[in-house]
Amino acid sequence: MPREFRGVVSVLAVSFVITLTGCSGGASSPTAPSPSPALSPTPSPTAPPAPAPAPAPQPAPAFGLSAVSLSQSEVESQAQPQGTVTLTGAAPAGGVIVALSSSDPIAVRVPAAVTIPGGASTATFIAITTTVSATTQTTISASYAGVTRGAELTVLPPVLTAVFTVRSPTKGVDSCLLGPTDDVDCAIDGASSRGFVERWHWSYWTGGAALGHTTTTALSRPALPTRCAFLEGSRGGDNPDGSQYVQMTIELVVEDRTGARSSAVRRAVKLYPNRLCGFSY
Repeated sequence: MPREFRGVVSVLAVSFVITLTGCSGGASSPTAPSPSPALSPTPSPTAPPAPAPAPAPQPAPAFGLSAVSLSQSEVESQAQPQGTVTLTGAAPAGGVIVALSSSDPIAVRVPAAVTIPGGASTATFIAITTTVSATTQTTISASYAGVTRGAELTVLPPVLTAVFTVRSPTKGVDSCLLGPTDDVDCAIDGASSRGFVERWHWSYWTGGAALGHTTTTALSRPALPTRCAFLEGSRGGDNPDGSQYVQMTIELVVEDRTGARSSAVRRAVKLYPNRLCGFSY
């Protein structure tokens, strides 16, 4: 009995092994339980990204455009006042270029720009005015980094001023030689007169009544229709070389297109009678 028990046990053991390893059979063989799938960790909620830091404010420049000024606020035509551009502080190394402009570039011209050297806070320029026929208001502007400053400039028409010369081809400056007819050889030239001159009014006399004439050109000659009578009552003079002359005065007044007249300007002139009209010299 003990041996049979062992045999059965052996058979049973073998059968058990076959059952475990076989693929066929009616009853399902027990299978090892499948391992449970690993659980993924639940992600933590993602925090929103922190806002980007605001850009640090840029420091304001240590300088800027302060002003533009002129040495004169009112000038006559052809004047050249000096302008000055000023910063609020010293310019950096390399300097600063400030743009310039004129509201009326025909009346007033300025350079396109002026450079303020590094370390300096000012620079100067020249404003060139032209000749204007009427009072003209202009603005000179300076611009830098979006800032513009201005200065007013008034340009006046030239003041009517009579200026003239007298010259004889034979006797020289401020001299005239009496001719054989009703004229003298000297030229009287008012071309240097200032203003918008339309007419030159000439007068001349010795000791008697004055004679004169009006021209629309600057250059002319005295006309003496009374000739010898013009010399009556005149006073003579002596040159260092012993030559003699008659004292004559020539006067000029200029007139502009509006009819305005200048102040009279006079010159003392030596008139040489040329041994005419009873003179011995």
